[in-house]
Amino acid sequence: MLLGTLAIALVLGGAALPWLLSSPARISRLIAGVVPELQGDVRISAVRLGWTGPLVLENLAVVPRAGGKPPIRIRKIEVSHGLVQILLSVGDVGRVRIEGLEADVVYDANRKSNFEGLFVPAPANATGSTAPRPRRSPVRLRLEVADAIVRIDGPWTQEPWVSDPINVRAALVPAADGGWSEWVIEPVQLLADARMEPGVAQGVLAYIAPVLADATRTSGRFSLRLDGARLPVGRPAGGTIAGVLAMHEVVLGPGPLVTRLIESLPVRLPPPPAIRIADESHVAFRVADGRVWHEGLEFGVPLAKPGQRLDVHSSGSVGIEDKSLDVKLSLPIPADLPQDRPILAALAGKRVSVGIGGVLGQPQVNFDGSIKATAGDVVADLLDRIRNGAPPTQAPPPAGANGSPPPAPGWKADEPTPGVQASGTAAGGPTAEAIVDLVGGVLDEVAKRRAERRAAEAANPEQVPSRRGRLLRRLVPPEAPPAPPASGP
Repeated sequence: MLLGTLAIALVLGGAALPWLLSSPARISRLIAGVVPELQGDVRISAVRLGWTGPLVLENLAVVPRAGGKPPIRIRKIEVSHGLVQILLSVGDVGRVRIEGLEADVVYDANRKSNFEGLFVPAPANATGSTAPRPRRSPVRLRLEVADAIVRIDGPWTQEPWVSDPINVRAALVPAADGGWSEWVIEPVQLLADARMEPGVAQGVLAYIAPVLADATRTSGRFSLRLDGARLPVGRPAGGTIAGVLAMHEVVLGPGPLVTRLIESLPVRLPPPPAIRIADESHVAFRVADGRVWHEGLEFGVPLAKPGQRLDVHSSGSVGIEDKSLDVKLSLPIPADLPQDRPILAALAGKRVSVGIGGVLGQPQVNFDGSIKATAGDVVADLLDRIRNGAPPTQAPPPAGANGSPPPAPGWKADEPTPGVQASGTAAGGPTAEAIVDLVGGVLDEVAKRRAERRAAEAANPEQVPSRRGRLLRRLVPPEAPPAPPASGP
């Protein structure tokens, strides 16, 4: 009788288990227990599951506990394995297919999205560290997301950007080199020939291409490819993502990065009405250590001469949480720039490197020394020519021509004319004025940098490094030792 009673209880309990788990409220509490960092309630309209049949969740929504519109809505989730298969396989859920996913991402003026409020940092562990630690998941599964739609909205536009349908494949498996589980996302073409609108440019793509941040306008098309990702469960920020952003004929209104770059150069360039990303530009990016790294970004700043532009190469990283910039720009200055500005002409053909700090939308230009080295080389070359005496650049005018005095007696054609500098330039002539203009412009730049350096030294006097005039040592030869006294009477 006892055995019969136990058998009946097991049969009834087994039959009742799917019914008990079919409650949407119980499934919601189960999800909340599995993801304790989630600051939202998962609401489900219907649940269907059985011992052998698939498990189906319908009309799922994640509602923030702080209130507001649900940022995630899913029409249907279907799990291929039933309860028997999941139990016998010790946690293998099988294939999980998500259909009708809609994600609404809304940014504020500080580029903080509504998704950031859905999760809170994990509490401090036994060692006192607040950094979340990866953990092992009790289940394994293969995920298929079909025809997902992403909407991105923010203060940069009146209409949200809407993506084309997105398909993603991933797997939740134990990590090969640790005691935790990780999401492994397969390579996929997320977007192809999508419109470059302000919402997606400012909210997402500016982390890959910082030149897009706060651009006055954007136009063109782009494609986004994901080459793979590995995200530890419980600590996705410790994972890695790699991909390529391809930009097709993208034109921007100059944002603060381009504007401050042009203002900081020691040459006068007109503010451009627009800048153009290099046609079919492929920017490789990766996400690691909480930053988005990029390489291969190139954009052109138009110059005054039609058809001429300054090509700028960009590489570096942007912080995901603090939006901090650590970017380097390389400027190969064209060799055929206009000659009306001596500094501009002297720097033609040179390369300048510029560091960009600050945060997205508020960049700070920091010269890494190359512009001062380049300007110093130009000044050194000109002063060397003046000191050493270069041949004249043109034949001297005839006697009395243009009011000039006749040559001195004994003057030869291959000698500088009296009143002409050693470089072959008449004192006070156009080239002399150009040299003065060049030196003055460089000195202005040096004075500006010196004032900044003195301010930094005043703030931190104990960290002042020793400096010596390298350019002065190069231009001024050391004094010759005094000659020994002559011997003899």
